[in-house]
Amino acid sequence: MVAVKDSTELDEMFDLIEAMNVPQGYRAEIIEGEIVLNPQRETHSTIIRMLTRSLEDARGMDYPGILWDVRVDFPGCLNGFAPDVALVREGARKNEKDLYRYQDLDLVAEVVSRSSRRDDFGAKLKTYAVAGVPTYLIADPKTGLVHVYHAPGDDEYTDETTYTFKSKFTLPYPEIPIDTSLWPRD
Repeated sequence: MVAVKDSTELDEMFDLIEAMNVPQGYRAEIIEGEIVLNPQRETHSTIIRMLTRSLEDARGMDYPGILWDVRVDFPGCLNGFAPDVALVREGARKNEKDLYRYQDLDLVAEVVSRSSRRDDFGAKLKTYAVAGVPTYLIADPKTGLVHVYHAPGDDEYTDETTYTFKSKFTLPYPEIPIDTSLWPRD
């Protein structure tokens, strides 16, 4: 298991973000020690909402472990991500900082925006694999493709399946059906 060694420094950086007064419509996270702001556009939020509905259909409307834009600290150098969507393992409990641990995630999903492409397919892809997140879904409204990465190895996922928007599929783990038939494109 890989540990998050720099959580105190991450806390300080998130305190700075809170003091910055991040503009409405932007999300802030810390990726490899850099504070990154990404805009949230309508297409982006619509896909997040529809994906969240699929998870709610599978786990129940009152399931507390469906998160969006909530901080989770990941291994590596100063990685405090706020995944677009995260599914917390049943029975997981928050830590003393009132955060879920990365070890408690069954699924992480990111919706690619123009400014997040490099991180979603680069630093985050590697970090989620190193952290052992079982499934990482990337929805790309520009290309109309959904990439599902599964079975993390030492520092990369060993399985990738790609679907087109307008398709229906079941995640490899957790086995949850996903319907992209109404997901919008950029």
